[in-house]
Amino acid sequence: PAPSNKSTSLWNFTWLVFMNEKWVPFDVINQVKLEQTLTVGGTFVDIVDSHFPDVKRVRVFPRNNYLSYLGVKYRLSRIMQPDAYLDHVGIAQ
Repeated sequence: PAPSNKSTSLWNFTWLVFMNEKWVPFDVINQVKLEQTLTVGGTFVDIVDSHFPDVKRVRVFPRNNYLSYLGVKYRLSRIMQPDAYLDHVGIAQ
């Protein structure tokens, strides 16, 4: 087959917050918001996430890897993972 001109990312990124002594992934919609904020060089983004029900919004600082919730700073982690779908496509061909 001819090579595709479509540029496809071989990696997915998952954003996690460290709370209650474990790493927890943000809601799916916020994964996109955090990645976009980091990509455009933004300093922070305000999100609504199911892990933080006591406030309207949480301010997240993806470049500095933390968020502020009720006056407490929580650590963030951004994990790079291979795209599982592309991996399976390669095996099937």
